[in-house]
Amino acid sequence: MKKIKRITAIILVLLLTIPIQLPAEVQAVGGEVSIGTATLNVRTGPGLSYPVLTQVHRDQEFSIVETKGDWYKITTGSGDGWVANWLVIRETGESLDEPGQQGTVNTNGLRLRKGPSTSDSVVTVLNKGDEVTVSKADGRWLSVQSGNAEGWVHEDYVTLTGESDETEESVSPSSANSFATISANSLNVRSEPSLNGEIEGKVNEGEQYAILNEKNNWYEIQFADGSSGWIASWFAEATGESVKKESTSPAQGNFEKLTILHDGTNIRSSADVQSRVVKRADSGETFTVTGKSGDWYEIRLDDGSAAFVAGWIVSLRTASGEETSPPRKSSGGISGKLIVIDPGHGGRDSGTIGTRGTLEKLITMKTGKLLADKLDQAGAEVVITRKSDEYVSLPSRVSLSHYYNADAFISIHFDSINDGSIAGHTTYYNKGYQEELAYDVHESLASRLPSRDRGVRIGDYHVIRENKQAAVLLELGFLSNPAEEANMTSGSFQDLAATAIYHGLNDYFSD
Repeated sequence: MKKIKRITAIILVLLLTIPIQLPAEVQAVGGEVSIGTATLNVRTGPGLSYPVLTQVHRDQEFSIVETKGDWYKITTGSGDGWVANWLVIRETGESLDEPGQQGTVNTNGLRLRKGPSTSDSVVTVLNKGDEVTVSKADGRWLSVQSGNAEGWVHEDYVTLTGESDETEESVSPSSANSFATISANSLNVRSEPSLNGEIEGKVNEGEQYAILNEKNNWYEIQFADGSSGWIASWFAEATGESVKKESTSPAQGNFEKLTILHDGTNIRSSADVQSRVVKRADSGETFTVTGKSGDWYEIRLDDGSAAFVAGWIVSLRTASGEETSPPRKSSGGISGKLIVIDPGHGGRDSGTIGTRGTLEKLITMKTGKLLADKLDQAGAEVVITRKSDEYVSLPSRVSLSHYYNADAFISIHFDSINDGSIAGHTTYYNKGYQEELAYDVHESLASRLPSRDRGVRIGDYHVIRENKQAAVLLELGFLSNPAEEANMTSGSFQDLAATAIYHGLNDYFSD
């Protein structure tokens, strides 16, 4: 008994004298993140093994709640969740020097929100010229009061007043042929030539801008919309030549309007994700397209100025809003045609599940890749709506079809029904201008597949109903039929289906 007491006493002494290292993995942290990939899963925990809570999209911004390892916990409209830090851009905010500072709203339709995020609900709407009082900052969001209303706005849309005047110093106008090439990975653009200047945006390594002036080792640079800002010259290299990005006009004005797909979409000063944000648009807002630069559309804002939006987060419409039949290059077969392949489902959306546990999303992907290879070898330009097991929204799939002005859009699926005896393949279309493609592809499937021919039908599926291009949705068989499931999971069937679709497309483009 005495021995037990002695051991207990020794353990207590050790516990009291030896420092215990508690895990410090979770840290509270402020600031914001901007989503850096087209679609990003938000998970319930800090790891890839946790279930998906919701999805967010490129350029959306969220407040950081805490960090753990390589993961950020953020606040979304679906609740708090975790995102991988290597797929987001951390925006570290600067503290507000003067709480109670006055400011003026510099844009119309500014949403005053309950919290520092575009996912927070709207309190009211402010307009250009409205005066606000700033009480605090959180990342790049400001807590302001306007009249009796209190809430949060992004700092880009408030011009702060009462800034200290600097002693006048000489400003050297730059040669009209001088350009600054950014040498830093991400460089702040400020409102004045000083580190005390308000951050108005960011520029990225390798980008070039015309130099307007030089002052105290700072360059004033000009953006595509005519606005300007100051950067530290020690992070840029002045040259006499500029490498301009080509900008092209929309083909024949076929799609003169675009529609924003997601709330909080960034509208930027140039065709780059690191350029200055000039406006944030919400789902449903429309803009006139004035040009195209790479994967970006140049648009006209309400005040007549030019800006850019990423092509993968918008949907295109004709100027009149009518659904017109797209022109088709009908000669020469597949070579040179742009074909969008849409493997159905993906990510959290598994599609139907077969009697033996087959996931539809996996075999649509395999079949889609086989078809892409065949089309590529024949000289077609191929775009795939998803290249891995990832979730892609239906509007985004249609948007790709519009963005690339596809000559054909093929959505691949496998069917299911409660009756396990039903079998066969079906082809669906929705618009009159899609009918010819549907029949050409279906005839090829019917002549090559061993399964029952269920015919061509009109279907009310989003990817064909909202598609302004020639588009079809193919149900290649029933996973609810055990025999057909066994056949469709084989590589030979998938290759046969891809071959049949290929020949159907070749027939369509050879008529």
